[in-house]
Amino acid sequence: MAASILEPLEICFSDLQLMSSHPPRLSPAELSRIESLTAAVMQALGPSGPGLLVINGVPRAPGLRRDLLPLARKIALLGRKDRARVLQEHGLGSDVPLKNPDRNVSSFALQLRFSQNLTSQLSSTTLKSAGYPVDDRFDKIDYMEFKNLGTAFKELGLCMMELGIQLAEVCDRAIGYKELKQSIIDGSAKGRLIHYHSAIDNIILKETNRRKKEFKSKAQQAENGLFPSNRCTMKRHPKERISKSISNLWQQWHYDYGIFTVLTSPLFMVSCQAEDCNHISCCQQSSSPDAHAYLQLFDIKKNIIYFVKSPPESFIIQVGEAADILTRGKLCSTLHSVSRPTDIENLSRETFVVFLQPTWDKVLPYSEYPCLDETGNQVERLARNVSSVTKEENAPTRPTISDSEDVPELMREILEKIPPLSIRYKKEMTFAEFSRETTKQYYSSSGTQSTRE
Repeated sequence: MAASILEPLEICFSDLQLMSSHPPRLSPAELSRIESLTAAVMQALGPSGPGLLVINGVPRAPGLRRDLLPLARKIALLGRKDRARVLQEHGLGSDVPLKNPDRNVSSFALQLRFSQNLTSQLSSTTLKSAGYPVDDRFDKIDYMEFKNLGTAFKELGLCMMELGIQLAEVCDRAIGYKELKQSIIDGSAKGRLIHYHSAIDNIILKETNRRKKEFKSKAQQAENGLFPSNRCTMKRHPKERISKSISNLWQQWHYDYGIFTVLTSPLFMVSCQAEDCNHISCCQQSSSPDAHAYLQLFDIKKNIIYFVKSPPESFIIQVGEAADILTRGKLCSTLHSVSRPTDIENLSRETFVVFLQPTWDKVLPYSEYPCLDETGNQVERLARNVSSVTKEENAPTRPTISDSEDVPELMREILEKIPPLSIRYKKEMTFAEFSRETTKQYYSSSGTQSTRE
């Protein structure tokens, strides 16, 4: 499968600190280097760039990432009671329906505050002795492996918030804007620990649910004095079930609607495919099979889809629509999705994301935003670009994410999933209203990405 790889601008954490602070007097050569780097940052995040960049060399972050990311899959594949127990202990919630065994994504979320105390609130008493009932005959797990979940979640989340704030300071200085950094500090941040399921993971979930139902049924029969059935349940080979459940995308095409989205480079896990193996521990870490992050960007101006490549222990910072609006188009949000390899059945993807948002009552400027004039917004301009591409005899070859060479058809398919900004963004609209309308236009029963059939 041919693909265009995007290697974003990489900046070192120490350089980010220099650009965002007021350092002592620098030598002319060093000052020139920092000014050039700042210009490169603004180009990467502006209308002519991809709308993201990579930060590397962040102290302590690699260890926190290695501790936290593998827990995403383990939590996702726990039984419902065990998972609820772990999440409650660490103050986490979920914003996806976890009861659905066919889900592509499991997400565990927590609101973060910049001044949050990082002191662990965990009791020295282990979870197993905290009064929770445990059925030793079924799904017995070691809760101690989750003991640092909440602390690692908050520490890494606050580290990523700091990266976003420092980058906002760089942008404010470069464009003469004074609100971006303060909007983040005054606003809110949401951390999400995300597990993108492999097809094997969904089989494990279904098998776990089946075993639980059998166990409950046999227990009820025994309680009623009935002899439990010894009927054998015929197993089907995993591949038979996998072929019907694979989708091209782990996450559909969309724009983030906050200021910045800060992401860890993903961690990939390969699970056991043995017929009799369905335990969550039968999994090991893996490098990306295609040497990229499976994060896809749609370059609107060039009508090209890119796969983003980033070093394993780096951070990606991506522009959201609120930053696009607040800076009057000086920063540019990017249409993106998360693809999944259709030919690797046992590969899962783990990542941690922090969404940086302004206060809910922040009024988004309307009259000065350039994308709502007679030229239309980004999606509408793209629709016209697609139409014109089909008529160009010498249009350049554009790679796709599938084997199809019909690029315009793929673009139209993507456009159908994106509610135009012009119907989500109105005059005098607060960020709360904008986020509600955006969510409605994407995911309500009549939305472009409704889960209702």
